[in-house]
Amino acid sequence: MKLYLAPIRGMTIAFYRNLFHHYFGGFDTYYAPFIATSNPSKKGPKVFKDLDPDVNDISIKVIPQLLGNNSQDFLSYAKDITDLGYREINWNIGCPYPMVTKKKKGCGIMPHPDMVKTFLDHVCRDDSFNLSIKMRLGLENPSEGIDLMKLFNDYPLHSIILHGRLGTQKYTGRVNHEHFTELMQVCKHPLIYNGDINSVNDFKHIQNLYPTLDTFMIGRGALMNPFLAGEIKGKLLSEEERLSILESFHHDVVTHYDRVLSGDKHKLDHMKEFWFYLSHIFKDSEKFLKQIKKSPTLEAYKSLVDTYFRTANQ
Repeated sequence: MKLYLAPIRGMTIAFYRNLFHHYFGGFDTYYAPFIATSNPSKKGPKVFKDLDPDVNDISIKVIPQLLGNNSQDFLSYAKDITDLGYREINWNIGCPYPMVTKKKKGCGIMPHPDMVKTFLDHVCRDDSFNLSIKMRLGLENPSEGIDLMKLFNDYPLHSIILHGRLGTQKYTGRVNHEHFTELMQVCKHPLIYNGDINSVNDFKHIQNLYPTLDTFMIGRGALMNPFLAGEIKGKLLSEEERLSILESFHHDVVTHYDRVLSGDKHKLDHMKEFWFYLSHIFKDSEKFLKQIKKSPTLEAYKSLVDTYFRTANQ
């Protein structure tokens, strides 16, 4: 059984992946947040900085992800990525946000199988990397996903990650297991489950539903409980051990942002997003979250969090 950490834009960048792997582990592969392909003439070193081997722990398997609908642009970006040493690239056709889908990118390309076919006809001629795909059930209708899954069977894809929601749902509502099963039955490629694994019980439920699957992707659930992948694999810690690890992890995250960012507001914005996820692991954290949001300076924030960790088990 393998576990993959999903790409979460703005969060699971290189330094975070490195720290997460160091403190929590449990994941076999980490997917980097997508890089949007555009006019290749606009590319620069900063575009690929998150994939630079110098900032990535060599012990971690990282899969880059590209988002776009132009095959020529995609291959141009893929060339830069393979030059960095990567041999698998994931095509994101699952991003559900309207600013992406209205451009027929991400999940927005799913209702257009002719566009997808043209894209794959071109991209799959390049054998310098393995192509995998991250998708949803469809944008507005699961029939879109079924049509694409049948199309995908004709191409040499490495694997397919399937999130069991429609794009129009974004991350609301429940995963539709009936439609997930329909697409799974059509798929002839290795299939990876993604969606609503937020606890060990969730994972066991999904595993029981799909006993033939052996690879699972976890996203927000792992940011809310960084110990989740380890717990799924049987690694259990005491509350004291968990708290100590979380405190050290937080210290390294805030130290990184303090070093690379300018201005308290910028730094605090990143830490507020950090706690938006992590606070779920603590009991009665609503008051703490409100205090974080009101922190006027980084020093005030640090003092607040230090106090919270000291008193968390009291």
